[in-house]
Amino acid sequence: MQASKTSLAAPFRRNALARGASLLLGITLASNVLAQTTDAKWPARPIRLVTPFSAGGPGDDTARLIAHGLSKALGQSVVVDNKPGAGSIIGADAVAKAAPDGYTLLAAANGTLINSLIRNKMPYAAADLVPVTGVSSSPSLLVIDPQIKATNLKELQAFAKSDKNGLFFATTGIGSTSHFSGEMLKASMGVPLTFVQYKSGGESSLALLARQVQLLSEVPSVGMVALAKSGKVRALAVASDRRLPQLPEVPTTAEAGFPEIRMTHWLGLMAPKGTPPEVLDRINSAVQNFISSREVRETMAASNSEPMLGDRAQFTRFIDIENKRLGKIATDLKILAQ
Repeated sequence: MQASKTSLAAPFRRNALARGASLLLGITLASNVLAQTTDAKWPARPIRLVTPFSAGGPGDDTARLIAHGLSKALGQSVVVDNKPGAGSIIGADAVAKAAPDGYTLLAAANGTLINSLIRNKMPYAAADLVPVTGVSSSPSLLVIDPQIKATNLKELQAFAKSDKNGLFFATTGIGSTSHFSGEMLKASMGVPLTFVQYKSGGESSLALLARQVQLLSEVPSVGMVALAKSGKVRALAVASDRRLPQLPEVPTTAEAGFPEIRMTHWLGLMAPKGTPPEVLDRINSAVQNFISSREVRETMAASNSEPMLGDRAQFTRFIDIENKRLGKIATDLKILAQ
């Protein structure tokens, strides 16, 4: 009798296992179909664009412009989330640890690259963020207190070497674009500089106007160009390959004899590693179409910036080249954040 029970139970167990396997296979297939459907419907909800900048600055303004363009192109809200602090680490960390589903993006800039080059400890790895698209670029503009008796970089070099107190150079923190520009200036000219840290480019500009510092290198914003044209500050050089259309008399650093001083303020979008490539390509395409429009080009030109055109591969190459260039500068000049 016992043998009979066993013989009846065995087929039952085999059937149960078969049904379980079929059920598991069905769930897996259904999950795959759901995932494909979800990807096809992306974006099905609002997208968050994290900016590591304070509200109201040039980087934040550009990020909001792009959010508007993306929203129109994708048919979904793109919400700007300001997370400034720690040299852009706070904002970048939030995106690096977000779900790689295309619903969280980072407005990245030089600081996003530089942090991993000058800091021994980071809350995320550089590889946790992947390039999506370039947005805009603008050269650094070197300006000084007009009371300094120097009308070009050679004269500034002579003045700095003769000043026993040295010159005070405004930056927005160790590893910032302005700090790297100052370090390149210091090394190329062989002059002493004392770096003074401020919270933003706006504060740095106010410090220059108040004569708390003697020079700085900043984005050539509308306000900065106006100050240069009015004579309240003196623009000495553009750290780029081309002169600025709105300040055509100001030479490039190469024309002034210091080609090593070259720094660009750029902004692009990055996403968490693992974000589907088709989603990244769609974001790239939407942004590129937007920044290629005449209206956006004119808007950028008014603030002395220009669109960064190219596909994802081109933006990735740009990031790789800048990483190597800035990494060498950080190593050669021993730039290290504490």
